[in-house]
Amino acid sequence: MNHQVLTFFIVSLFLVISPGPNMALIIDHASRLGKKNSFASVAGLCTATYVHGAFSILGVSAIVLSNHALFLLVKLMGGTYLLYMGVKSIASGIKGFKKNEIVSSEENHLKNKTKLSTSYMDGFLTQILNPKVSIFYITVFPKFLSSGDSIKKGFELVTIHSFNIFAWFTLMTIFISFANVALKKPKVRSYINIATGSVLSLFAFFIFFG
Repeated sequence: MNHQVLTFFIVSLFLVISPGPNMALIIDHASRLGKKNSFASVAGLCTATYVHGAFSILGVSAIVLSNHALFLLVKLMGGTYLLYMGVKSIASGIKGFKKNEIVSSEENHLKNKTKLSTSYMDGFLTQILNPKVSIFYITVFPKFLSSGDSIKKGFELVTIHSFNIFAWFTLMTIFISFANVALKKPKVRSYINIATGSVLSLFAFFIFFG
């Protein structure tokens, strides 16, 4: 592993582990929907990362950055989706407080009802519309590539970033699944839903007004 690759590994790892919409999503899905759905969301995050990488390597990201209206549209789409996810999670938490006695059966029904493909798309959309990741691939990622580098070199770096996402959020999912005894308590689950929903909504407002 050369110096440039090692540096990118560290930079992308810090991007992954820093608090953001992805972390809030995985905490929500792992605690509310279960391990399988959380893994599906992780797969969605990884897939969207390759799309970000492809856009950057092929120059699409630079076009978006240079077009103010297009960049604003992408920001609004990202903020709107995060706000939707946040409000949905908060509503689930409030509902848990109101229907404390039947939450457990409802949660089990929700786990059975929520398709893995839905969780996958939640992960994909959260990552593809994540401004933090977009800015990374527009401004930081190109600095690790020179004009003589091949497309293969670019996708090797994207794979490193995707691996960091997979490893970190897989560990987080496993950790949360071990803590599920406490998380199964309706009040605890409701607090988590409201907290993660609030974080997602906060990120949405940062996008809208930042």
